[in-house]
Amino acid sequence: MKFRVPLEGGEDEINMAPMIDMVFLLLIFFMVASHMSKMDRTPVELPVADKSKVAKNAKDRQIITIRSKDQTGEEVEIVMNLRPVEVDEIAPVVAKLLAEDENTEVYLRADRYAKHKHVKEVMAACAEGGVANVIFGTFESGQ
Repeated sequence: MKFRVPLEGGEDEINMAPMIDMVFLLLIFFMVASHMSKMDRTPVELPVADKSKVAKNAKDRQIITIRSKDQTGEEVEIVMNLRPVEVDEIAPVVAKLLAEDENTEVYLRADRYAKHKHVKEVMAACAEGGVANVIFGTFESGQ
């Protein structure tokens, strides 16, 4: 970078406007990126539980969502980390995640209309993959 040296011996000036613009752009980028990483875009009607408690370590868990396609609960869609999967795909994915991080845990969100047999199948697939620590997502009843 070439600076002009004044003949009278004045001070050099550096234009700070581009640097400030860049700092604001980076700040906006990181704010948006951090918000997007926390969002789970799979809408689901969670069941209500009288004695539910908020888990302290639910943030770092792998999210599996069981969403009912209708109110009968016979047909469900299973989404793992925002990607639709089948029940038989869960065990290998969980095993791979467990190989990468031995402290892998699962956060299971099941629709209130989903049948228990689907929840049981997903839990069995997680156990087959090697993860036994599963927490369930519910709403507090307010009582």
